[in-house]
Amino acid sequence: MTVSWRAAALALLLALTPAVPAQAETAAAPPTGCGFKNLGTMPLTGATTAGTALDATHPDGPRVYSVTSSASGPAMLGIRKAGDGSLIAERPLPLALGSWAVTVAPDHAVYVGSYNATAGAMGRLFRYDPAADQVRELGMAAPGESFVWTVAASPDGRSVYAGTSPNGKLVRYDTATGQITDLGSPVPGEQYLRDLAVAEDGTVYAGVGAQNMKVAVIGQDGTTLRVIDPPIEGHGYAYDVDVVGRHLLVRFSTSTNTNPMGVYDLETGAWKDVVEDVDSLTVGGGRHGHQVHLFQNEELVAYDLKSGQVVTRTGFTDYGGGAARPLGWIGHTLVGTGSTGRIWHYDRNSGKGELLEGTLTGQPVSIRSMAVGPDGRVYGGGFFTGGLAAYDPRTGESQFWPNVGQSEGMVTHQGKLYLGVYPWARIYEWTGSEPRLLLNLAEHEQDRPFAMISAGDWLAFGTVPKVGTVGGALGLYDPATGRSVIRRNLIPGHSIIGLAYRDGVIYGTTSAFGGISTPQDDAAVAFAYDIATDSLKWRTKPVAGDLALGSITFDGEGKLWGLSPDALYELDPATGATLRSVKHQTYPWATATQVWLDTNIELGSDGRLYGKVQGKAYRIDRATMALTLIARPISILLKGPDGHMYLSRFENFYTYRIC
Repeated sequence: MTVSWRAAALALLLALTPAVPAQAETAAAPPTGCGFKNLGTMPLTGATTAGTALDATHPDGPRVYSVTSSASGPAMLGIRKAGDGSLIAERPLPLALGSWAVTVAPDHAVYVGSYNATAGAMGRLFRYDPAADQVRELGMAAPGESFVWTVAASPDGRSVYAGTSPNGKLVRYDTATGQITDLGSPVPGEQYLRDLAVAEDGTVYAGVGAQNMKVAVIGQDGTTLRVIDPPIEGHGYAYDVDVVGRHLLVRFSTSTNTNPMGVYDLETGAWKDVVEDVDSLTVGGGRHGHQVHLFQNEELVAYDLKSGQVVTRTGFTDYGGGAARPLGWIGHTLVGTGSTGRIWHYDRNSGKGELLEGTLTGQPVSIRSMAVGPDGRVYGGGFFTGGLAAYDPRTGESQFWPNVGQSEGMVTHQGKLYLGVYPWARIYEWTGSEPRLLLNLAEHEQDRPFAMISAGDWLAFGTVPKVGTVGGALGLYDPATGRSVIRRNLIPGHSIIGLAYRDGVIYGTTSAFGGISTPQDDAAVAFAYDIATDSLKWRTKPVAGDLALGSITFDGEGKLWGLSPDALYELDPATGATLRSVKHQTYPWATATQVWLDTNIELGSDGRLYGKVQGKAYRIDRATMALTLIARPISILLKGPDGHMYLSRFENFYTYRIC
């Protein structure tokens, strides 16, 4: 992916749970003839609600507001009764694909910040008026900012603040005048302003990342008063921020997959405690007196701010999957949501919890990855919500398995399908009904296994590291023995994003970007790795200035071909020498802040190459290196089991039949 909002949006830790029985769907007869054919959509749907808020004092009864993301939009604002979860209404948010940012102002108006990296859409602000039951779009948060991560209303109702990426901007919306003011980056150089909290006196606390995890303290005039350093070492985000009485609570999300919460005393100006392994997406929503209810190891617990101890372990774990978000109390009942859209209750009097039925409408999920399965079907993995779908080219029928995590890559190896799942670069074997975990690369600070190939006896994969770190890995796994080999920093500082295999040698391509916005080299690298000797045979930079190279493949004559965002190149696999290269279009490398895998290249049954790059699919003549456009816009291209090409864009699914 090339856009930073997608890079971080996936930080929502969708739990990979045993899948329910697949849902079968019928389809029209498979297409015949030549050329481009529309196959409709893959059956990937789900209700993912990263952004949600509670209005406990609404005059018509407590309400929960949640935004359900949608592959191609619009995202939907769901309005539900907090007491029983029943749906009141769902309202579209134009030009929004989803939201992490929902808040309720003192006048019961609901403010939403959205994400969308499409040119002309970007991150926007919305206001929902519950009295009129109307959504109004307020405008773009700030030019160039594709993601609004957080919104927070001031106690006096005069201001609504928003935090963005990829430039870590703080924005203020004046509720009286309707004016949006860009207040700049409170901590210059940080990409993300991840969360906001506004104290009773109007002071704004802004958690930033992806490297330094600091909290900026900002006055009502937008001036940064000071910056609070974190109480822990490492890289990541100040991910969740809240003010509870005299305490500032900050949950940190780190590159080593730990989520400690710091407790900062605002009166003394010092950190007083660090609580390990806090999983909640909000840290102040469960406040009751001097206790705060949080999730640790997927269990709701009560932490006492006075004693600095976890005083109650409730035993409640059934919050609906994904990431839990405690929202607030209605009497003696704590109300919260899971990121899969369902509302949960915890009654402090009875000590029992309850998960309510889901009532939000599932929305289409973008196809994130595709592969040919061992059964001759085309498999697609879902973005964000996850899920796995299969399409049979012989019959036109499809199946869908929910509750499968976001697969960045997938491949068939020795008769089985393997999934590379975000986060933590988890490698799963697909059993036909549910995934089985084989590896977790969290301890190696890895996150995204885009590249996966079958390499003789080995399953091989390449990864992008966690946010805030650099240095991807080449991984090998032998299913017969369970042995694994992980080579981090095989190409120092680079992520490994493209792989091919032939005769005991793995050929790879890299991105000079890792989990930060600064490239680690002046160009991306192609390399050859000898499995038997565990060593590099060669490494080279085939396209000067290209910071990411993309996918690679062999042609029928044993030549190695690569497609970068702006170049097509042919390599000698023995030496890595560039035999030929051509620029097919331009690319803004000088301003790029994150480029990982953005191309696909396949050898067609007609001897030609086929590629996807910059949202377009091409037929490629190997002799002339000319690219001929066949379809746009396209996100993924794959050679299917029948020799034809299969393509996707958001939730949409197509084929290009080669004759």
